[in-house]
Amino acid sequence: MTTVNLEEDALKEIADIVYQTSGIVFKDSNLSVLISRVSSKLKEKQMESGAYLSLLKRDKNELTSFIDFVTTNFTSFFRNSRHFEMLEEVVLPEILLRKKNDKHITIWSAGSSTGEETYTIAMVICEFFEKNNFNIGEWDIRIVGSDISLESLFIAKEAKYPGRSVNKINPIYIEKYFIPLEDGKYFVLKENIRKMVKFDFHNLIYDSNVGNVDITFCRNVLIYFDEDIQKRVLSKIHSAMEKDGFLFIGHSESLVGLFDGFKPKSLGKGIVYVKQ
Repeated sequence: MTTVNLEEDALKEIADIVYQTSGIVFKDSNLSVLISRVSSKLKEKQMESGAYLSLLKRDKNELTSFIDFVTTNFTSFFRNSRHFEMLEEVVLPEILLRKKNDKHITIWSAGSSTGEETYTIAMVICEFFEKNNFNIGEWDIRIVGSDISLESLFIAKEAKYPGRSVNKINPIYIEKYFIPLEDGKYFVLKENIRKMVKFDFHNLIYDSNVGNVDITFCRNVLIYFDEDIQKRVLSKIHSAMEKDGFLFIGHSESLVGLFDGFKPKSLGKGIVYVKQ
């Protein structure tokens, strides 16, 4: 069975189901991804496209599995490193000053994929506290990673990554925060980092269980949505955040003219958005 067995009407309806369920848009520019994923499922199930469409409509588990399958999950440790420099040099000092009395910080990694971003945040926080002689034990620091992909969340919770995933990390970080396994074939995060992080399933088009968020990372996620869904997602994030909370989005993304609930702020090395 090949892609020529795909019926155009069935493919369009599958794309609509994906959109209604997850907000992810498949258009001409990325339709080949959907075609490839559907074709793989048809081969696996030995079905025609119409039959598989019917299965998606009646079987919620299959729909969840398929949404997971079509989700693009690319991330890496310290990806877009300037964001983490801004976090350490400007954002964290300001948040700690605000929270010096209640000593509670909540950080949300929205669209966390396999967890590299979320664990990077935890490592940066540890480094910041150590460099500035703050006692991290006196603070209640909650870091939440959420994603729509159950498979990605499983990897994130396991906190075990192949050696190629960590080979670009500063060796000091590797020594302090990772344990090598199988002669360096894999690396697993140490327990002190893993304890700082919680992962949970969440579809960004709906309300989250996260609240009073001081810092949100939602990078390279909005590009998968159309404008209506982007506004809906941003509204959900806005509602979950504290006043004057900080939002990091991807370098190629912008909220200007899209959503006025956040105001851009230049930190020299880049732009961060502040909740109004």
